[in-house]
Amino acid sequence: MPLLQIALDLWEEHEALELARRLAPCADILEVGTTLLLACGLRIVQRLRDLLGDRVPLFVDAKIVDAGEEEAEAVFRCGADVVSVLGGASRPTLEGVRKAARRWGKRWMVDTIDLPSDVLEKATFLRELRPDFVGLHLPHDVIREEEYAWQNVESSSFPWQDFPLLVAGGITPRNLPRILAFFHPEVVVVGSAITRSSHPEEVARTMRRMLDEYSRESR
Repeated sequence: MPLLQIALDLWEEHEALELARRLAPCADILEVGTTLLLACGLRIVQRLRDLLGDRVPLFVDAKIVDAGEEEAEAVFRCGADVVSVLGGASRPTLEGVRKAARRWGKRWMVDTIDLPSDVLEKATFLRELRPDFVGLHLPHDVIREEEYAWQNVESSSFPWQDFPLLVAGGITPRNLPRILAFFHPEVVVVGSAITRSSHPEEVARTMRRMLDEYSRESR
Protein backbone atom coordinates (compact mmCIF):
# COMPACT_ATOMS: atom_id res chain seq x y z
CA MET A 1 0.00 0.00 0.00
CA PRO A 2 1.38 3.47 -0.83
CA LEU A 3 2.37 5.50 2.19
CA LEU A 4 1.07 9.03 2.72
CA GLN A 5 3.85 11.52 3.39
CA ILE A 6 2.64 14.98 4.42
CA ALA A 7 5.12 17.73 3.58
CA LEU A 8 5.46 20.70 5.91
CA ASP A 9 6.75 23.30 3.45
CA LEU A 10 6.12 26.29 5.69
CA TRP A 11 8.09 29.34 6.80
CA GLU A 12 6.86 29.59 10.39
CA GLU A 13 8.00 27.15 13.06
CA HIS A 14 4.93 27.53 15.26
CA GLU A 15 2.63 26.82 12.32
CA ALA A 16 4.64 23.73 11.37
CA LEU A 17 4.55 22.36 14.90
CA GLU A 18 0.81 22.91 15.22
CA LEU A 19 0.07 21.27 11.87
CA ALA A 20 2.38 18.38 12.73
CA ARG A 21 0.44 17.79 15.92
CA ARG A 22 -2.88 17.84 14.07
CA LEU A 23 -1.83 15.83 11.03
CA ALA A 24 0.39 13.15 12.59
CA PRO A 25 -2.55 10.73 13.08
CA CYS A 26 -3.29 10.94 9.33
CA ALA A 27 0.29 10.56 8.08
CA ASP A 28 2.53 7.57 7.53
CA ILE A 29 5.50 9.96 7.27
CA LEU A 30 5.88 13.66 8.09
CA GLU A 31 8.27 15.70 5.98
CA VAL A 32 10.39 18.63 7.05
CA GLY A 33 10.21 20.44 3.73
CA THR A 34 13.16 22.35 2.32
CA THR A 35 11.39 25.64 2.99
CA LEU A 36 10.93 24.79 6.67
CA LEU A 37 14.51 23.55 6.96
CA LEU A 38 15.84 26.81 5.48
CA ALA A 39 13.66 28.89 7.77
CA CYS A 40 14.34 27.06 11.02
CA GLY A 41 17.48 25.01 10.58
CA LEU A 42 18.01 21.52 11.93
CA ARG A 43 16.50 22.47 15.27
CA ILE A 44 13.04 21.98 13.73
CA VAL A 45 13.86 18.30 13.21
CA GLN A 46 14.68 17.91 16.89
CA ARG A 47 11.60 19.87 17.94
CA LEU A 48 9.33 17.70 15.81
CA ARG A 49 10.96 14.56 17.18
CA ASP A 50 10.43 15.82 20.72
CA LEU A 51 6.80 16.67 19.91
CA LEU A 52 5.91 13.44 18.14
CA GLY A 53 8.18 10.92 19.80
CA ASP A 54 8.31 7.75 17.72
CA ARG A 55 4.70 7.98 16.53
CA VAL A 56 5.57 8.92 12.95
CA PRO A 57 8.80 8.76 10.90
CA LEU A 58 10.41 12.06 9.89
CA PHE A 59 11.63 12.68 6.35
CA VAL A 60 14.00 15.63 5.99
CA ASP A 61 14.12 17.09 2.50
CA ALA A 62 17.67 18.39 2.83
CA LYS A 63 18.43 18.01 -0.89
CA ILE A 64 22.07 17.30 -0.06
CA VAL A 65 24.39 18.14 -2.95
CA ASP A 66 27.86 17.98 -1.35
CA ALA A 67 29.52 16.74 1.86
CA GLY A 68 27.08 13.86 1.73
CA GLU A 69 28.23 11.77 4.66
CA GLU A 70 28.70 14.73 7.01
CA GLU A 71 25.39 16.42 6.18
CA ALA A 72 23.38 13.21 6.30
CA GLU A 73 25.02 12.41 9.63
CA ALA A 74 23.92 15.79 11.02
CA VAL A 75 20.34 15.25 9.86
CA PHE A 76 20.11 11.74 11.33
CA ARG A 77 21.64 12.92 14.59
CA CYS A 78 18.69 15.31 15.02
CA GLY A 79 16.16 12.50 14.74
CA ALA A 80 15.41 12.10 11.03
CA ASP A 81 14.46 8.70 9.65
CA VAL A 82 14.91 9.50 5.94
CA VAL A 83 17.01 12.15 4.18
CA SER A 84 17.10 13.32 0.57
CA VAL A 85 20.11 13.85 -1.69
CA LEU A 86 20.01 15.37 -5.17
CA GLY A 87 20.43 12.95 -8.05
CA GLY A 88 22.85 15.35 -9.71
CA ALA A 89 25.27 15.13 -6.79
CA SER A 90 28.65 13.52 -7.36
CA ARG A 91 29.17 9.81 -6.87
CA PRO A 92 31.21 10.33 -3.68
CA THR A 93 28.38 12.46 -2.28
CA LEU A 94 25.75 9.82 -3.04
CA GLU A 95 27.96 7.11 -1.58
CA GLY A 96 28.54 9.24 1.51
CA VAL A 97 24.81 9.64 2.14
CA ARG A 98 24.34 5.90 1.74
CA LYS A 99 27.18 5.23 4.18
CA ALA A 100 25.68 7.53 6.82
CA ALA A 101 22.23 5.99 6.38
CA ARG A 102 23.58 2.49 6.84
CA ARG A 103 25.58 3.49 9.90
CA TRP A 104 22.49 4.98 11.55
CA GLY A 105 20.11 2.27 10.36
CA LYS A 106 18.12 4.91 8.46
CA ARG A 107 16.94 5.39 4.88
CA TRP A 108 17.81 7.76 2.05
CA MET A 109 16.06 9.04 -1.05
CA VAL A 110 17.60 10.25 -4.31
CA ASP A 111 15.64 13.25 -5.62
CA THR A 112 15.62 13.51 -9.42
CA ILE A 113 14.33 17.10 -9.42
CA ASP A 114 17.66 18.35 -10.80
CA LEU A 115 18.19 15.60 -13.38
CA PRO A 116 17.36 15.88 -17.08
CA SER A 117 14.91 13.11 -17.88
CA ASP A 118 17.35 11.30 -20.17
CA VAL A 119 20.30 10.86 -17.81
CA LEU A 120 20.64 7.11 -18.23
CA GLU A 121 24.23 6.91 -17.00
CA LYS A 122 23.20 8.23 -13.59
CA ALA A 123 20.29 5.80 -13.54
CA THR A 124 22.72 2.93 -14.06
CA PHE A 125 24.80 4.13 -11.11
CA LEU A 126 21.69 4.48 -8.95
CA ARG A 127 20.83 0.86 -9.66
CA GLU A 128 24.21 -0.08 -8.23
CA LEU A 129 23.71 2.08 -5.12
CA ARG A 130 20.17 0.79 -4.52
CA PRO A 131 18.71 3.78 -2.66
CA ASP A 132 15.69 3.15 -0.48
CA PHE A 133 13.67 5.48 -2.70
CA VAL A 134 14.06 7.45 -5.90
CA GLY A 135 11.97 10.59 -5.84
CA LEU A 136 10.09 11.80 -8.89
CA HIS A 137 9.73 15.39 -7.78
CA LEU A 138 8.10 18.09 -9.89
CA PRO A 139 9.50 21.58 -9.30
CA HIS A 140 7.10 24.09 -7.76
CA ASP A 141 7.67 26.58 -10.57
CA VAL A 142 6.80 23.99 -13.22
CA ILE A 143 3.58 23.04 -11.43
CA ARG A 144 2.45 26.67 -11.49
CA GLU A 145 2.85 26.82 -15.28
CA GLU A 146 1.10 23.61 -16.35
CA GLU A 147 -2.27 22.09 -15.54
CA TYR A 148 -0.91 18.53 -15.41
CA ALA A 149 2.87 18.75 -15.35
CA TRP A 150 3.22 15.04 -14.53
CA GLN A 151 2.74 14.24 -18.23
CA ASN A 152 6.35 15.38 -18.74
CA VAL A 153 7.54 12.68 -16.34
CA GLU A 154 5.25 10.06 -17.85
CA SER A 155 6.90 10.56 -21.25
CA SER A 156 10.49 10.77 -20.00
CA SER A 157 13.13 8.14 -20.73
CA PHE A 158 14.33 7.95 -17.11
CA PRO A 159 13.78 4.32 -16.02
CA TRP A 160 11.76 5.21 -12.93
CA GLN A 161 10.02 1.83 -13.01
CA ASP A 162 13.30 0.21 -11.90
CA PHE A 163 13.21 1.87 -8.47
CA PRO A 164 11.04 2.10 -5.34
CA LEU A 165 9.32 5.42 -6.07
CA LEU A 166 8.44 8.45 -4.01
CA VAL A 167 6.31 10.94 -5.98
CA ALA A 168 6.01 14.59 -5.02
CA GLY A 169 4.90 17.88 -6.49
CA GLY A 170 1.43 19.34 -6.92
CA ILE A 171 -0.42 16.18 -5.91
CA THR A 172 -4.10 16.74 -5.12
CA PRO A 173 -7.19 14.55 -4.70
CA ARG A 174 -8.00 15.38 -8.32
CA ASN A 175 -4.81 14.09 -9.94
CA LEU A 176 -3.89 11.39 -7.40
CA PRO A 177 -5.75 8.54 -9.18
CA ARG A 178 -3.86 9.11 -12.45
CA ILE A 179 -0.51 9.33 -10.66
CA LEU A 180 -1.18 6.12 -8.73
CA ALA A 181 -2.29 4.25 -11.85
CA PHE A 182 0.74 5.30 -13.89
CA PHE A 183 3.63 5.25 -11.41
CA HIS A 184 2.53 2.74 -8.73
CA PRO A 185 4.58 4.60 -6.09
CA GLU A 186 5.53 3.38 -2.65
CA VAL A 187 5.26 6.86 -1.12
CA VAL A 188 2.97 9.74 -2.13
CA VAL A 189 3.99 13.18 -0.88
CA VAL A 190 1.27 15.77 -0.44
CA GLY A 191 2.05 19.27 0.76
CA SER A 192 0.04 22.40 0.04
CA ALA A 193 -3.12 20.52 -0.93
CA ILE A 194 -3.29 19.60 2.76
CA THR A 195 -1.34 22.25 4.66
CA ARG A 196 -2.92 25.24 2.87
CA SER A 197 -6.43 23.87 3.09
CA SER A 198 -8.90 25.42 5.50
CA HIS A 199 -9.61 21.86 6.68
CA PRO A 200 -6.23 20.08 6.53
CA GLU A 201 -7.25 17.01 8.53
CA GLU A 202 -10.23 16.43 6.26
CA VAL A 203 -8.11 16.60 3.10
CA ALA A 204 -5.48 14.33 4.66
CA ARG A 205 -8.14 11.77 5.54
CA THR A 206 -9.49 11.97 1.98
CA MET A 207 -6.04 11.29 0.54
CA ARG A 208 -5.52 8.45 3.01
CA ARG A 209 -8.84 6.91 1.98
CA MET A 210 -7.93 7.17 -1.71
CA LEU A 211 -4.63 5.37 -1.09
CA ASP A 212 -6.42 2.64 0.84
CA GLU A 213 -8.94 2.18 -1.99
CA TYR A 214 -6.17 2.02 -4.58
CA SER A 215 -4.37 -0.60 -2.51
CA ARG A 216 -7.47 -2.79 -2.24
CA GLU A 217 -8.20 -2.52 -5.97
CA SER A 218 -4.59 -3.38 -6.86
CA ARG A 219 -4.52 -6.70 -5.04
